[in-house]
Amino acid sequence: MSEQVIHDVEHHEVGLSIWPFVVGISAVTVMFGFMSAFQWKLSFLGLVLGGAGVVGVLVGLFGWVSEVYAKKAETGLSKMAIIIFILSEAALFGGLFSGYLYNMFPSPIWPPANTPSEVPPLGMALILSIILLSSSATIQMAESRFERGETGGFKAWLIFTMVLGSIFLLGQASEWAKLISEGFTVSTNSYGTFFYTITGFHGSHVLVGLVLQLFILILVLRGRIGGEKKTIVKACGYYWHFVDGIWLIVLSLIYVLPYRG
Repeated sequence: MSEQVIHDVEHHEVGLSIWPFVVGISAVTVMFGFMSAFQWKLSFLGLVLGGAGVVGVLVGLFGWVSEVYAKKAETGLSKMAIIIFILSEAALFGGLFSGYLYNMFPSPIWPPANTPSEVPPLGMALILSIILLSSSATIQMAESRFERGETGGFKAWLIFTMVLGSIFLLGQASEWAKLISEGFTVSTNSYGTFFYTITGFHGSHVLVGLVLQLFILILVLRGRIGGEKKTIVKACGYYWHFVDGIWLIVLSLIYVLPYRG
């Protein structure tokens, strides 16, 4: 009886991996890139360090995920981990939103009087919102196809989601370029500071989601996930829905609330 119990216990094999070290060092390199560019005014060095760090993070993350999903079965607490991660990110956004409201409420005019008349660009924001929120439906379709074992349908809907997310990011980048060329920058006033900080912070989360989707697509093409190995797909879905939900708050506070017509 005792031997049967021992055989039924799932043993978690602990192995050594270089990829967490690669991700950590690369993340620190990105930080030094920002410091070099903005604090020490060494733009070229900052660009080199930042670029190398970003590439290192991407390579490290893919190597780490690929290594984990090379195993026969899933292990660990991945679902709980992504939920805790999302809660921590919600707290960070909450801090930004609180700071924004703290500056907005005492102000007699919001945005401040020196803000260009076409800011905030509500029309573009609404178009981008439709695009991004539609991607929540497409990633849900992808996940449902994955659950049914329809690999072809899963890949198609996942790629569609990536296209929508990429269009959103390109649209936001185009919006930023236009506003900056017209003289509205992060240093224009307090609204400008929060506008670029909050939309940029959200955009970075969209980029992370797209990178995660690319990882999943590559893993599917290599036959690394499927069947019972599906936690990463669910985690990606949770994260993407969170990013879309946060955008509704960003849209309300940054674009709709201060809109002057």
